[in-house]
Amino acid sequence: MLTVVGYYDWQSDEKSVSDQDFFVHCSGRYRLLHKEEFQTERPLGAANYQLIYVADGKAHFRIKGKLQILEKGSCVLFHPGDPQFYYYYLKDHPDVYWVHFSCKKDNLFLSQTGWGEENIYNVGVHNSYIHLFDGIIQELQLKQPLCEEQLKLMMQQLLLKMGRNRIRENKTFENYNKEVEEALRIFHLSPEKDFTIREFARERGLNYYRFIDTFTKHVGTSPRQYIINIRMTTAKELLTNPLFQISEVAQLTGYENPLYFSRLFKKIWGLSPTEFRQQAEKGG
Repeated sequence: MLTVVGYYDWQSDEKSVSDQDFFVHCSGRYRLLHKEEFQTERPLGAANYQLIYVADGKAHFRIKGKLQILEKGSCVLFHPGDPQFYYYYLKDHPDVYWVHFSCKKDNLFLSQTGWGEENIYNVGVHNSYIHLFDGIIQELQLKQPLCEEQLKLMMQQLLLKMGRNRIRENKTFENYNKEVEEALRIFHLSPEKDFTIREFARERGLNYYRFIDTFTKHVGTSPRQYIINIRMTTAKELLTNPLFQISEVAQLTGYENPLYFSRLFKKIWGLSPTEFRQQAEKGG
């Protein structure tokens, strides 16, 4: 299982609470690669809020005694004390992000952005969510100066984007382009695959220019840049594992030329793979 996590401190978990107005304790990503299943059962729930976002595949939740199978684009908000039962299975190809945070029960920001007492929300598939989750995880890992304030802003931005897009998805889901949904699924399953967008469109009988325009409109970036973003995010995760050489990370993310990979990585993240690895090892 691919596991990437970040903690404010190593005591931060589902038991953590804060008296601050808004505080992020920990965040992470789970993606099953070989393990057949992963399950969490907390009959008494957590002391804080937990937001779980299904970025790809499917995830199983038992909420209020009823089993719910949620697909990508769905999220679950567990309130403090809500029983938590959720299960991931390899056959469903789940790719899930999560975050634990504290805020006051009558927090005005939550209510203003559409987060009520219910647990399940359809917020759609949006690349901006992934960037924010990855940013939150990295902020928790590196703990730069003023990280508490930065985490608060990023968490609120995530909730705001999801709230706005939830309204949009409820109105336009019927018209959501299936070609884009299929592309997103394939890009996430095999981001390292060597193909051109023109070939991708031709294999599916799509008009190349229409596909580019439609994808960019719905996702906010071009298909090629979206694939690069996935690859570079995966590269960051792999670089935190010292067992992988940089040349191996390049190959695993679809780049035969390690020098080209290193230049592209630095262009995206501002650090070379070696510098990023050194910084991650030092914890800041």
